Amino acid sequence: MNRMGWVLAAMLAATVVAVGLTMAWTPAVAGEGEKEKPGTVEVTPKKAEPEPPGPAEREPAPERSTSLLAQLNKGGVIGWIIMALSPVALALIIEHSVTLRRDKMCPPELVQELNDFFNEEQYEEALELCNVERNFLTNTVRAGLARLDAGFEAMQQGMTSAAEEEFTNYQLRISWLSLIGNVAPMMGLLGTVQGMIGAFGKIAEMTVVKPSVLAGNINVALVTTFQGLTVAIPVMCAYQYIANRIVSNVLASGNTVSELMDRFRGKK
Repeated sequence: MNRMGWVLAAMLAATVVAVGLTMAWTPAVAGEGEKEKPGTVEVTPKKAEPEPPGPAEREPAPERSTSLLAQLNKGGVIGWIIMALSPVALALIIEHSVTLRRDKMCPPELVQELNDFFNEEQYEEALELCNVERNFLTNTVRAGLARLDAGFEAMQQGMTSAAEEEFTNYQLRISWLSLIGNVAPMMGLLGTVQGMIGAFGKIAEMTVVKPSVLAGNINVALVTTFQGLTVAIPVMCAYQYIANRIVSNVLASGNTVSELMDRFRGKK
């Protein structure tokens, strides 16, 4: 996509320059042809001189830098790496939004099925179901059923450890979002430092400082900073939202497990 944009921009620039040069050259040729006519030699050159269309036609060419693609390209390699993090973060956000819902962590149909097994005292079947279905609910219940003969306190300790382990696993899964949210502005800062180093390097080489020469490096510094913040701000907002929802879902699922396993409280 970016290569095609550069090709189109180069073709457009070449076309504008060619048109400008053609329009600048055409009046000059006409003037030379009129010089050969006798009796009009002194008049025609004076009329041809006041029309310099070349520079006027070439002025619109800098407008190409205002396009989105041109602005993104000013960030260089670092800028494109930052922008590449954006679709990765979006994919992670969608995946976490789908898989870390409460009905995925604690499916109501499994709660009802386990409750039916417990009412019929079919503990082996319930344990087998927990081994087949893997989520917060079944992993926590399985840890309790594995200590059924040891008493309720042992079951409760096992379920607490399993719940903490599940919560830690959820936090590790979304940690990649936090990493992207923290790395993006740091890479933007890296691009900023790179641009400023280039700008100061050119200042050291020049006897007379020209702002137009430094503008390219300073533009890189500002563009990469902008790109880093553009990626980091929404990613960190999404990360915090998902992290808070995990805490809420784990607490709600833990209450469901407690209600489900409370029937074993009398066991010693």
